[in-house]
Amino acid sequence: MEVKEAKIIVRYWIIPITYDNWLVCHGELIYGFRESLENLIRAEDVITFYMMKSRYRNPDYTACFVGAYEVIGKWFREDKPLWPDEKGVGKILYPYRVKIRLVKDGKVKAEELIGRLSFIKNKGRWQVYFRGCPANFRKPVSEEDTRLIIESLR
Repeated sequence: MEVKEAKIIVRYWIIPITYDNWLVCHGELIYGFRESLENLIRAEDVITFYMMKSRYRNPDYTACFVGAYEVIGKWFREDKPLWPDEKGVGKILYPYRVKIRLVKDGKVKAEELIGRLSFIKNKGRWQVYFRGCPANFRKPVSEEDTRLIIESLR
């Protein structure tokens, strides 16, 4: 009897993030959230971070994609503050964490790609597709859309 290896299906996600928290994710190669996303985001999935529009110290990093990362482990719980907003309030806001590996970093304004991203159905109200976590109404995006974003990072 031949045993076939199960093929892992990679899914592609957009994660909105603040500038300061992205700096930690990028530097520490870890992502955290207030609830476990293990039922959605798993090892080998690819996360593309999207810098939201408001509340940022660096205006060059608003409404843009800032890098793609592969999830390389299982979600775990941590009880030490890591992100600046956690340290600012003195408590854990994102106890569920997962390790990530850089695929490609860089930056590209979302508006440059909106017309070519297939997951954005209403091009006039494209910002709604970047709300929530994961973005796109908690649905993965296509490999083709992710490839377009990654190839556009500079």
